Amino acid sequence: MKTSPKYKPVSLIGALLFMLLTATSCFRQQVIIEQIPQNTPPGSAIFIAGNFNNWDPGDSRFRMKQDSAGRYVISLPRGVGKLEYKFTRGDWTTVEKNGCGYDIENRSLQYGENEISINRVEAWGDTEPMNCLQKTIVLKNLPANTPDEAVFYLASNINSWNPGDINFIFQKDSHGNYFITLDKIISCMFYKITMGNWETVETNADNKDIDNREICFDNADTVYLQVTSWKSTNAKKMRSLFILLDKLPVDTYDSDQIFIAGSFNNWDPGHKSYEFRKDNAGRRYFRLTAEDESVTFKITRGNWRSVETTISGRDIPDRSLIFGQSDTLRLQVDRWKDR
Repeated sequence: MKTSPKYKPVSLIGALLFMLLTATSCFRQQVIIEQIPQNTPPGSAIFIAGNFNNWDPGDSRFRMKQDSAGRYVISLPRGVGKLEYKFTRGDWTTVEKNGCGYDIENRSLQYGENEISINRVEAWGDTEPMNCLQKTIVLKNLPANTPDEAVFYLASNINSWNPGDINFIFQKDSHGNYFITLDKIISCMFYKITMGNWETVETNADNKDIDNREICFDNADTVYLQVTSWKSTNAKKMRSLFILLDKLPVDTYDSDQIFIAGSFNNWDPGHKSYEFRKDNAGRRYFRLTAEDESVTFKITRGNWRSVETTISGRDIPDRSLIFGQSDTLRLQVDRWKDR
């Protein structure tokens, strides 16, 4: 049945009112980046990607513009509900990271809560983190019955509570102190100390389980711990020795980070747990701990482009060592591949 002509204007007015109400119920949303990393390449285009543009990291419609104060600004389409987003420089290899170069959760906001959202970008995926917040944990006191050759591990919610994770081993410095330096992956973390398995986890004086320890990355950079007792002294059997770099290429800078990569860490050329430290004389040293009796390895400056080579620049065979032959291994690096 056809609608009577006298009802048509009413229907049209109703539709217009509905459209007007729908439009006015949507909220404005402005997003501002007030600070970007100092090592952002000059002239970089910065984009916002999110659930409003199918997470396209280089969508030209969502390229942010700089205002007179140098901030990056964009006004998003009106909407309702929850927004999720991240900042990029045009593709996912350049997506924003936290201060230590680790992935961050999607940013989020609710339309209508705040018309302006202020943000800071700490690092990009393709640049070196410049302001990494780190925390060093030092084992100040250990129980009297701690085995002489024990290896200490950090088990936490950032490594799935693995009690014998070789990537979270405490290192021994030249003064005999055990320490581990952690990058900020999350704001706060929970942890306990073990000697390689849950059988040897730290306990209180009555040999009872203690509450998980907690550490946050927003205060002092060093924490000193006292382990009261071990549940058992049946420590995980590990082998270790000191590696000392007696000589480095003349074009090695004091600021260079130097790493060891090998069969014990999946040949990761820049794993932060395998970085050489400096002694009082400025020499680089590292205490290597591994389960295998023999290992193979090479020295790098953080990636395979900078791996050690022969004096003529040719690749060298993998180095090898057998634990137990000596407590210190002295090495000489002749040249870096990229210098």
